[in-house]
Amino acid sequence: MKRLLLILILTLSFQSWTKADDIRDFQIEGMSIGDSALDYFSEDDINEAIDESYADMKYLTKTFLNKNLNLYEALQITYKANDNNKIIVGVVGAIIYPNNINKCKKQMYEIASELSDLFPTTIKKDWGKYENADNTGHYFPITFDFEDGATAMVSCHDWNKETGLDDNLKVSLFEARYSKYIEGR
Repeated sequence: MKRLLLILILTLSFQSWTKADDIRDFQIEGMSIGDSALDYFSEDDINEAIDESYADMKYLTKTFLNKNLNLYEALQITYKANDNNKIIVGVVGAIIYPNNINKCKKQMYEIASELSDLFPTTIKKDWGKYENADNTGHYFPITFDFEDGATAMVSCHDWNKETGLDDNLKVSLFEARYSKYIEGR
């Protein structure tokens, strides 16, 4: 029942957004691209969050669990490593679907349909099934590319049992420079 309520709230929250061409007009858990992470988390909370940054440490990615989130079960934020203001360049919300990739994909396509309506000037692409490079599973991304290079994405991740990770749905927002950085990795 909790999951059904969460899905309903998630879907309805997308409907409340107005159509726009700027990714900064959209929020995940109240956060937008260009906001300071310090407006939402203390320096200690950020330092204690799970660090999932790339080896080059150009950007820092922090994952927050159990933070009384409204719609998501986990939240990731990314900011430049040398930015004392911790301006958000990427924000991701995740919902867990334990061993239920089909339910995840159903929700993913519902959200993608809502995003198509919300982002009418973007280029939408359903990438199909992608294998993880490290053979830990696969994922199904649908991207929305903005004219300025920013990207929104909804995706389902189907993890192999050996990883110990639960299947999950992610809704992501990436500003243009960070989106380009991810592509080059």
